Amino acid sequence: MSAEDSHAWRGGKRSSREDTVNILTSSVEAMRESLSRSEASRDLERSFIHAMMEYLPDNIYFKDAQSRFLLISRAMARRFEIEEPSDAIGKTDANFFTREHAEQALRDERELMRTGDPVVGLEEKETWADGHVSWVSTTKMCLRDRDGKVIGTFGISRDITEKKHAEEAMRQAKIAAEEANKAKSDFLANMSHEIRTPMNGIIGMADILLHTKIDSEQREYINLLRHSADSLLSLINDILDFSKIEAGKFELDAHDFNLRDALSETLQTLAIRAAAKGLELACHIPPEVPDRLHGDIGRLRQIIINLVGNAIKFTEEGEIVVSVTVEPESGKDALALRFAVADTGIGIRKDKLDLIFESFSQGDSSTTRRFGGTGLGLTISRQLVKLMGGDIGITSELGRGSTFHFTTTLAPGTPLPEDHSAPRSLRDLHTLIVDDNATNRTILDEMLKNWGLRPVLAASGREALDILRKCQAENDPVQLVITDMMMPEMDGLEFLRELRADPECGPPRALMLSSAGQNAEPAELQLLGITRSLAKPAKQSDLLDAIGETIGTSSGDTSPANDLPLPVPATRPLRILLAEDGRVNQVVAVNLLERRGHTVIVANNGREALELAGRQTFDAILMDIQMPEVNGYEATAAIRAREAETGEHIPIIAMTANAMKGDREQCLGAGMDDYISKPVRSEELYSIVEAATGTGPSAKERTSESRRSTLEKDIFDPEYFHATIGDPGLMRELVEIFFEDVPPLMERIRIGLESANLVDTHEAAHSLKGLVGNFGAEAARRATTSLDVAARNSHLTLARSLHPALIEAIDHLGQHLRDYTEAVDASSTA
Repeated sequence: MSAEDSHAWRGGKRSSREDTVNILTSSVEAMRESLSRSEASRDLERSFIHAMMEYLPDNIYFKDAQSRFLLISRAMARRFEIEEPSDAIGKTDANFFTREHAEQALRDERELMRTGDPVVGLEEKETWADGHVSWVSTTKMCLRDRDGKVIGTFGISRDITEKKHAEEAMRQAKIAAEEANKAKSDFLANMSHEIRTPMNGIIGMADILLHTKIDSEQREYINLLRHSADSLLSLINDILDFSKIEAGKFELDAHDFNLRDALSETLQTLAIRAAAKGLELACHIPPEVPDRLHGDIGRLRQIIINLVGNAIKFTEEGEIVVSVTVEPESGKDALALRFAVADTGIGIRKDKLDLIFESFSQGDSSTTRRFGGTGLGLTISRQLVKLMGGDIGITSELGRGSTFHFTTTLAPGTPLPEDHSAPRSLRDLHTLIVDDNATNRTILDEMLKNWGLRPVLAASGREALDILRKCQAENDPVQLVITDMMMPEMDGLEFLRELRADPECGPPRALMLSSAGQNAEPAELQLLGITRSLAKPAKQSDLLDAIGETIGTSSGDTSPANDLPLPVPATRPLRILLAEDGRVNQVVAVNLLERRGHTVIVANNGREALELAGRQTFDAILMDIQMPEVNGYEATAAIRAREAETGEHIPIIAMTANAMKGDREQCLGAGMDDYISKPVRSEELYSIVEAATGTGPSAKERTSESRRSTLEKDIFDPEYFHATIGDPGLMRELVEIFFEDVPPLMERIRIGLESANLVDTHEAAHSLKGLVGNFGAEAARRATTSLDVAARNSHLTLARSLHPALIEAIDHLGQHLRDYTEAVDASSTA
């Protein structure tokens, strides 16, 4: 051994397992050859073996053919807790380990000597006689004499107990995390159901109320209620989306929207809180800011709600102004907008500004006790702004207020055909704006000038009366007065009383703007000649419409303001079975469907639904999922089982408060035809129910040309095929691929269902789904999707019951493709 090697061993340096095995193998070879060498060589080999057995940190042993120890290393002696390695000679594993372990080791070594195959890197559990357990990574080989005869075994092992403990701890942690995630998922699913059930009542009843005879003010409040409920529902959806929570991500959902109306609606949901503290809440969007934009208005609203809600919390008097401006770097296709929320609140110390966007942080720890809150709102806002490609910041002065500002880039929206500009009859309309708040006066002045009106401003009722008298005397009378309700010294009502009593002021028309919850009695407003009263901050479109109505020229819809049209009757009244155990949900669904002209029979649970569906005929079933006695999945499975014998099929639509990711697919996989989540909205309900039932015609009428055309497009849509593929050569190739690939896929599905091999069934159905999707074949796509989902979720009985419908859909598609090919060939040769 070299001095360097000896020093490494003595210093406790750990060789790799491969190096040690190589050394050990070489040593054994050297032992064989030592008998034929000189005495000096044999002495050198003995020294080498001795050093190796004394100083290597790994466990090394040699055993005879009866698995008795011939030689062990000092490291292994320490492991056996014996003083000298020689104390192990003649002993076996039974002297140190449990009987079970020793017997297994003996069997392994006999197998090794029989086959001669080395065992390398085996992780082995050791159960000791005193009961403790350890793990080693071991390599074992045959010990042979110089003639190659197996005379025993030898091996080397390294303790990996700590590694195995770490792996077990990791495994247990993974199990605990999975259990925690499942518990969280179950909790979120239950919470979703519990929250959505009362939300269905709120939104549904508001929807019903909107279709009754109500006045404009009541309609405004109900629409505000609907908007608030929708905002809450949107927030619930974000919280309950499990994948977003786990990934810490939010998905953007871009749509066209009107910026001014969207922000005004958002602020109106906060107006009552602001009014309760006597705060002015205003929104300033200059004319140069485009109104029609494309982006995620839901996320934008969420940021504004967080920032304005924060401002209301920390502002005791004064105002909160939301403003939007266009940044210089804006382009034609990308508008960089700067949003700002300025308040006159308590402000934030400079040394706390860097912490304000941290989770669970507030500008001063004492504010948590005084104002409440978790401090998460600003953190969420920062994440949303970052997701939208912008930045967020703050400027603040202690005792003077704060301005939160953020930027985002939005695309221009598609212009709407309707014109929201002011009618010509309102151009140059002499208008007096009365408001004690300078910001509100500036905003209204800018807005009216942009519409072509001719505004004049007054900061109080007294000043307004003087202006009215002066204009009347100069033969330029004010034609319209827009006054605030809450003003010091002389409020809006008192001002209007004096105006009506003073002939020198003229008889102008009047509009009232009031903070939320501070409206006067309608009768008093009528006596004062007030035709419309709007809540601040008023939507620009509402204000323009109100001005038009007050003057006698409407800028928008001229239909009566106090009535919404009743729902358009369905093409054919349907007989619908509603399986729902919630009383409120029953009232909402029955009312909406009956308004559409349908007849609704209510089942209070799944058992009643099964009984009614067995005795009576229905065009469709609306099926709740969570019901007592028999749930929606069980009821659907029973109905589909009956239909497998009769060949009938009734559309079943899931109507459930379960709105977690994957719930829709689970419902479709359970044999339902469609899915609608609570809270139910009338338009969506009508659309889904009537689409599932063929939008109206009776069974006899379905042979009509229009129905036949619809059914044929459901089987194969040539227009879709042409639009998506376009190239005639590729279209023909896809048809040929269909006839080549579909038969073996259908055969795989048949065999998979017969042999209960749902994995193969799922794979074949999934491939088939992608293939039929090229042809706009909705019927085949629905059939393959349903069977695919059923197979993927291990619903064998359901998958088998769906197989006949798949065969029929594929056969129909194949026939239509043959007809299509023949027609194309005929036209090309003509």
